[in-house]
Amino acid sequence: MKKLILSSIIISVVGVFLIDYFSHLIFSNPMETIPYFLAKMTLYIVFSFIFLSIFNLEKNGFTKVLIAGFVVASIWGTYYNILPAVFDFYPFGIPLEGLTFLGMGILGTGIAFGIVHIAAFVGGYYVNRKIISILKIN
Repeated sequence: MKKLILSSIIISVVGVFLIDYFSHLIFSNPMETIPYFLAKMTLYIVFSFIFLSIFNLEKNGFTKVLIAGFVVASIWGTYYNILPAVFDFYPFGIPLEGLTFLGMGILGTGIAFGIVHIAAFVGGYYVNRKIISILKIN
């Protein structure tokens, strides 16, 4: 259980506060808000915990992690972009139409950040595996 909790936290921190944060910092204009990253980190922790609890990653591990990255990015995209557009309420951060990824339009920005959010989960997962193996946590 300790490994599961630690792994979920590592995936989230690495994915959200390294990969995603720096992608926003370097490529987006304006920069997203801290509450946006904290909300996303919470989702990634919960999702990682559920994902690691359910799936055996010894067989087809990369494919499962990639699909999980797509799922968590889709959940975040739905929560953060589609539901607010329908209800005209933005609980955290800046609405998608208020951001730009290297000057691309709303569609390009949405696709680019979708890819970044998938990479955040996948990258977080594999950095987590390396950290756990170095720490020799079972």
